[in-house]
Amino acid sequence: MNMISDIKALHPQKRVADRMAMVTTSKIYEAIAKVADMQAQGIKVDSLTAGEPDFDTPAHVIDAAIKAMREGDTHYTAVRGTLAVREAVRQKFLRENGLSFSDDEVMVGNGSKQVISNALAVTLEPGDEVLLPVPYWAAYTGMVYAAGGVPAFVRPSGDRLTAQELRAAMGPRTRWFILNTPSNPSGLVYTKDELLALGEALRERPDVLILSDEIYEHLHYTPERPESLLKLCPDLAGRILVANGVSKAFAMTGWRLGFAAGPADIIEAMANLQAQTTLGPSSISQAATVAALNGPRESIDNMVTAYHRRRDLVMQIAKSHPGVKIPRPDGAFYAMLDLNEAFSGGTRFRKIAEPDMAFCEWLLATQHVAAVPGSVFGAPGWVRISFATDEKTIEQGLSRLLTAAVQS
Repeated sequence: MNMISDIKALHPQKRVADRMAMVTTSKIYEAIAKVADMQAQGIKVDSLTAGEPDFDTPAHVIDAAIKAMREGDTHYTAVRGTLAVREAVRQKFLRENGLSFSDDEVMVGNGSKQVISNALAVTLEPGDEVLLPVPYWAAYTGMVYAAGGVPAFVRPSGDRLTAQELRAAMGPRTRWFILNTPSNPSGLVYTKDELLALGEALRERPDVLILSDEIYEHLHYTPERPESLLKLCPDLAGRILVANGVSKAFAMTGWRLGFAAGPADIIEAMANLQAQTTLGPSSISQAATVAALNGPRESIDNMVTAYHRRRDLVMQIAKSHPGVKIPRPDGAFYAMLDLNEAFSGGTRFRKIAEPDMAFCEWLLATQHVAAVPGSVFGAPGWVRISFATDEKTIEQGLSRLLTAAVQS
């Protein structure tokens, strides 16, 4: 061995930061990869995992992207996005949400995940806590850890977090409170009165920042459109960052375009970070987003009609299986199934620490049905399904899932 090898043997280098031990690829993507592998082998799988619309991007959006490419709109843009896309975002908030933002209060990024990650990265100090109601979107925890923060959890006694529970959960290290409504993974939608109550609790902690994740706002099955917390509590404007994007409403997951609006100092810091990582999103995606935000809404209406019908099918199938509880999803395209009673009454998974994890692995291997274990979202004993798929897959896959659960 030479001198360098000797030194390395005696003093092995730590190559990856400690905080990255908590930042891993989601079990959701692992499940999707397994499904793809099985299907490539010719195995038919009823997949209920998808976190994206099973519709195509609207034609007028694609046409706008093609036009932009042909006209040479293929270069770098401003980090916060082109003036056209920033203006489209501002007008969207004003027109649809009754929210007025100045130009320096908006930016676009490579998906809503990037703008949320940016926000956490530029505001968290080591040990700062980010409060997440359970169940939570699985990606939040990884983004918090990557930014040096610590996820903190509040488990509601019912389906939704109450103001009293929020007050009790906010501690001295709480830096952010994240609220996602309509929700991934549960599909729950907070009512106007529930949001007003949460706003009242948040007023008592002026040091806590608030992230309102509204990516599923258009996908709802309630008579009234879900309200934005900022619209209901305008006095919290200096503390609320609204995250959104075109992925879900316009079936544009692959275009990777999200946007954020909120306090100008946080937006500026987010843009500065983005300038040193990815720069602005694709110029083509920005042009497509302008067309999406400023264009017709028929595609959204068609998707919501289909999802509503599928949601009702999910509820109908679930009700026919005793021992299964399912809070009614009023938004997004997910449902959470409470299988704790089924697991505890069976023999196969009763004594397993995380029965939902073992169940989903077994379900895919033996029943060829793919779903996501609730432990990924902080809800052990639960399973998340997506109804962003055809009705035949829902009917066959969900029926096999529930039958297997109650007979296990």
